[in-house]
Amino acid sequence: MRKKTQEDIWVNCPECKIKLKQQNLKHHMKSVHNKKIDDVEIKPLNISNNKRQVNKTKKLRLKMTIAVILIFIILVASISVYFLYTPEKSNDQSKDSDDQNNIGSYIVSFDGSGNYSSIQEAIDSASNNNTIFVRKGIYYENIIITKPIELIGEDRDTTIINGNGSNSIIYVSADYVKISGFTITNSSRTTEGIKIRGSYNIISDCNISSNENYGLYLEANPTTTNNIIKFNTFYNNDYGIFSTNAKTNNISSNTFTHNTVYALYLSTTSNDNLISDNKFMENNYAIRIKSSLINKVINNLIMNNQYGLYLCCGAENNIAYNNVFINNTNWNANDALGNKWDNGVVGNYWDDYTGKDQNGDGIGDTPYLVGGDKGDNFPLMEPI
Repeated sequence: MRKKTQEDIWVNCPECKIKLKQQNLKHHMKSVHNKKIDDVEIKPLNISNNKRQVNKTKKLRLKMTIAVILIFIILVASISVYFLYTPEKSNDQSKDSDDQNNIGSYIVSFDGSGNYSSIQEAIDSASNNNTIFVRKGIYYENIIITKPIELIGEDRDTTIINGNGSNSIIYVSADYVKISGFTITNSSRTTEGIKIRGSYNIISDCNISSNENYGLYLEANPTTTNNIIKFNTFYNNDYGIFSTNAKTNNISSNTFTHNTVYALYLSTTSNDNLISDNKFMENNYAIRIKSSLINKVINNLIMNNQYGLYLCCGAENNIAYNNVFINNTNWNANDALGNKWDNGVVGNYWDDYTGKDQNGDGIGDTPYLVGGDKGDNFPLMEPI
């Protein structure tokens, strides 16, 4: 074993102030300064203590670094072990768990593989603002919704609610209900596919078809306002949408085809509604507005219907512009009360307009008359 050497003592040369080991000082003084070491006072430097402190500090830092690295390694190992040994769920189980635990959903499947086989049972069990997911299949039900929930069908073409010819298929008496992703069909002769007697509801991305009376009915209770009806198809109903005393609703981006009486009918103080960006094709009447005020009909395609847009019987202060009227058999529009058919800048496109555009600005030089001597003062020369 190597013998531990005595710790070196360092001193300053009293003449040139350089640092030397004490055992070398005598030779340095004699050879460099020609003096004896006894002739001067020598004070040892505390270098060893300083070195010892530095060494202690370095050792402490090293220990802390090692400890941090060990903690990090243990943490990573623990996480890896957790994910490695946690059993995987099947796809269906994971989906159900995510739906139910993360967003409070309830899964409905007609074959019994979900949480419920009946949509109404799921609605009755759900709390306010829960989401109910309905898998593909045909559900013969008449549904009542009295609380704010979200009802989502897996696929609008194959998730079908069939009313079996009796009662309303979906009756909504609550506010803040959302319904999307269904085909809603076969209500009774005196009822409707969807009846809404509430406000702030959203009906979207549905096929509402083959209902003998109304596809969708908006009715005051005592108010029915601010509902949104969008991205739906209304096909082969007597009435696509019928509204009475329903105000400030948004009916936009829907397609109405082959509805045998009216595609859209606003009646009896259904005021201040927006009808925009819809397609009305091959219906009997595309739109009728009766005894209702301040409605806006904007950016719609009204084509190949028997009758286009009809305003009558107390319909006043309504406005229609940027619409396209093409090939409506009996007439494009009829207005006995002098509603507005332009916004002061642009009007509508009429396929039977015979006026000229002498200055080439895209606006006809003479009005298109819609009943009497009033009509569209800025008819468009080309469809928008």
